[in-house]
Amino acid sequence: MSKPHNPLRFNVGYIIHESPGYVKDLSFEFPFYELGDDLTAKEFKGDLTFSRTQKGILLEAQLSAIIATECTRCLDATLTQIESIFTELYAFDHRTETESGLIVPEDGYIDITDLAREYLLLDTPTAPLCKPDCAGLCPICGENLNHGQCDCKTDAIDPRMAKLKDLLDDE
Repeated sequence: MSKPHNPLRFNVGYIIHESPGYVKDLSFEFPFYELGDDLTAKEFKGDLTFSRTQKGILLEAQLSAIIATECTRCLDATLTQIESIFTELYAFDHRTETESGLIVPEDGYIDITDLAREYLLLDTPTAPLCKPDCAGLCPICGENLNHGQCDCKTDAIDPRMAKLKDLLDDE
């Protein structure tokens, strides 16, 4: 059950009694917002449109947030800007339920916290980088090559592959 003071919980009960085509636009902006134990959003903003349809209440959302991630090359902490756009239908009852299974709660309040979290996570890059030209880590000593070069000799050949090099040298 949702917390009564959750800022991502919106009263849409009055929209149920409006005629199809009724639209309500809402916006929010938070400097810092926790969307769960594993996701904290900075500069979290959203533009929402709730529309009354024959089957339920259509939510159209456009969210943006900055989240903390880890660079996949050098493992440094980095901030990543995420943009997420989605549409979901909250059905009036189980007979008109959509495949997402969302139903307008009896109390008339829709909590989008879980949806926002899911869509932001889905839109998070699978391989975030601290910068486009990140040099990564030295494969031998693990030194972060963005902070300077190490003294490792990287042209050494794996002894298991040495015979393959001999084949290339013959050509």
